[in-house]
Amino acid sequence: FRFFAGAIRHDHTGCHEMADAFNYTLRKPLGVVSLITPWNLPLYLLSWKLAPALATGNTVIAKPSELTPTTATLLADVIDKLDVPKGVFNLLHGYGTECGSVLTSDPAVQGVSFTGGTATGRIVAASAAPLFKKMSLELGGKNSSIVFADCAFEETVSGVTRAAFLNQGQICLCGSRILVERSIYAAFVAAVVERMKTMKIGDPEAPDTDLGALISLAHREKVEGFIQSAKEEGATIYGGKRPDVGEQFSNGAWLSPAVITDISPAAACSMDEIFGPVVVIHPFDSEEEALAIANSVEYGLAGTVWTENLRRAHRVSGKIASGMVWVNTWLHRDLRVPFGGVKNSGVGREGGSLSLDFFSEKQNICIKF
Repeated sequence: FRFFAGAIRHDHTGCHEMADAFNYTLRKPLGVVSLITPWNLPLYLLSWKLAPALATGNTVIAKPSELTPTTATLLADVIDKLDVPKGVFNLLHGYGTECGSVLTSDPAVQGVSFTGGTATGRIVAASAAPLFKKMSLELGGKNSSIVFADCAFEETVSGVTRAAFLNQGQICLCGSRILVERSIYAAFVAAVVERMKTMKIGDPEAPDTDLGALISLAHREKVEGFIQSAKEEGATIYGGKRPDVGEQFSNGAWLSPAVITDISPAAACSMDEIFGPVVVIHPFDSEEEALAIANSVEYGLAGTVWTENLRRAHRVSGKIASGMVWVNTWLHRDLRVPFGGVKNSGVGREGGSLSLDFFSEKQNICIKF
């Protein structure tokens, strides 16, 4: 909120002088916009959309996931205590089929910013596109971490493990495929497995906990289905069991992290978005092979490159078919930069001035001298 409050104050729109006239650009709000957000980072992703929508002068109808309604309600309570005019921020709870469909198809809504799964994104687009609404679709990902032999080994092991398992792997940006140069493949797999074994699963409020429960029992079954499928295909699987977390937490959707090796890059666990604490590790022999594997999926959201060779970092990063690439780091966020993906990972970009552009319309005015 502080970032976008500053961004709108420092915003510059165009002014173009002609020989006998000058043009200036007005930034005007869309009007009513709907913000549809998922369950995995519920408050962060809502604020990421809400702040620029309000900064550009819109009124907002927000629909959080029915699985995580509480943080949005707490935010609404805060806004209600401020001097925000009634009706500027509106919170709508409910299921997508009942509420979300109305927010994408109602002619009164001028813009839709959606973050969620690719399948649901198709439905949103089909509903909003005939009315020519502005749309921003931030969808799924199946992101590769490309590890070269000249990487800083220990830092890379730590980085790719974090990228694989943060938030139980329930982040669209997670590096759920690790591609490792063959000369260090065996040592790297062993190091990642060892790091995985040290991760503590349990009470999410305990400061030394690394992994909590998955979002639901149904989602755990989906994730376990991918692990079982890989097992049936002959893969080597480390972890991926239901841990004993004690009676207090026995009703949670607990699952230990899993590392899968010895399986084709074309297998379902390597091609489909699992959205859980599961990572697949593949060897490669050349840059070209690594890029071919990384770009073989239908998604194109993010990726990471781990190397000490600066030329290689630039070269490989530019050839990854994704909206974002991190080099020797992951999820290092700057709110000014474009956020979004290509292929089945979405349409449009948000972030910084791009968010201001999405939540507004620019009007050119030409005045003749």
